[in-house]
Amino acid sequence: MYSDRALVIGAGFAGLLAARVLSESYGDVVLVERDQIPADAGHRSGVPQAHHPHALLARGAEVLEGLFSGLGAELRAAGAVQADLGSDFASRAPAGWAPRDPIGLSVLSTTRVTIERIIRRRVLKLPNVSLVDGVTVDGLLHDRGTVTGVHGRRSGEPFTDYADLVVDASGRTSKLVSWLAEFGVHCPAPMIVNGHLAYTSRLYHVNHDLRLGWKTAYEITHAPTTRRGGAVSSVDGDLWFVTLFGAGGDIAPTDDDGFLAYATTLECQDIAEIIKTATPASPIHRATNLRSRWNRFHKVPNWPRGLLALGDSVVSLNPVYGHGMTLAALNCAELRTLLQEHDLAKEPLVFQRAIARTARIPWMSATTTDLGWSQKKPPRGTRLMQWYARRLFEVIPGNPQVYRAFLRVSQMVDHPVALLRPAVLWTVLTGSRPRARQR
Repeated sequence: MYSDRALVIGAGFAGLLAARVLSESYGDVVLVERDQIPADAGHRSGVPQAHHPHALLARGAEVLEGLFSGLGAELRAAGAVQADLGSDFASRAPAGWAPRDPIGLSVLSTTRVTIERIIRRRVLKLPNVSLVDGVTVDGLLHDRGTVTGVHGRRSGEPFTDYADLVVDASGRTSKLVSWLAEFGVHCPAPMIVNGHLAYTSRLYHVNHDLRLGWKTAYEITHAPTTRRGGAVSSVDGDLWFVTLFGAGGDIAPTDDDGFLAYATTLECQDIAEIIKTATPASPIHRATNLRSRWNRFHKVPNWPRGLLALGDSVVSLNPVYGHGMTLAALNCAELRTLLQEHDLAKEPLVFQRAIARTARIPWMSATTTDLGWSQKKPPRGTRLMQWYARRLFEVIPGNPQVYRAFLRVSQMVDHPVALLRPAVLWTVLTGSRPRARQR
């Protein structure tokens, strides 16, 4: 241990993972959280997205298992549903239904509340990690280009805490840009892409009388013509999470009749059948203004020592695509690797540049899709990727090889270049499978 104390702003998913990693290099790690967190914490005001499904991609699950041995088994014991992405998913693209062949790549389906509660319990059992909740952080303490702690309020009283390293993991509502400006560190304008998407969600108790041949079903929106979509997944043992998507100005209603009427317009009629026959387990919640934002901290030449930022504080992606938790996990995996070779309190830009490289592919994936709904003409490179994506979705029905390649890329297991391998490329461009000699 080359230093004594680290402080993490935010005890959500990204903050908990950061504390787990920092506990290996710092003698004392303190999580500072705005919300009050009881031992059996449910939905927190600081995580409004918890009312909607959260996807932990296959790559993210792999990283988490490396940080928390046996986590997958613990999640399954808590009711998480394991599903093969091929055989257990009924997936509808605009051109038709995807193949239902097993591909040997599975995911665990659970709620954000459950996964965060289990990880929090694990992290707070570490002897050198502690939590201080109910704290509103108002700014950073600093001295000659070095961040030395935070100041704010707790229960109406002034709050101050000092640390050798401060990590901002406060998420989409992070105020780090304005905090830095207070002592003369100015960040470039963030990149923002508005997907003009909305989703509306509700939990239902599983109706065991409905005999459905899947564990998750979903129907995607696709620019510029398919404005409505939906998804239903089995979570936490005995619940269904139903979500209705809207794009290009369409938004699912939040009243019972309107919610059902919207679902009946989908090709996947199982979703409407669940809404008609299952018992609601929650109110209907809606999220709008689903945009992606990238704070380019890696481009700040006078970035202060003693400060790191990760997770949604840096790159917050449109949550429809399910990259958020996996990207946060990858950030913390990078943190763990770099701490073995660097004193990141003295070399913080090494970390900020590393996670910027990690963000490029998920950023490209999310924003390329969202720009399809924009009224402005996107750059030529983006138009080419959108054209290829449309061709890809046209050939997925009835083509297990292409669908398998797509799933492995979408789960961040394979690099997107896998979608340009000769066999996949030929099928996408011609609509037919290559013969042996052509391959």
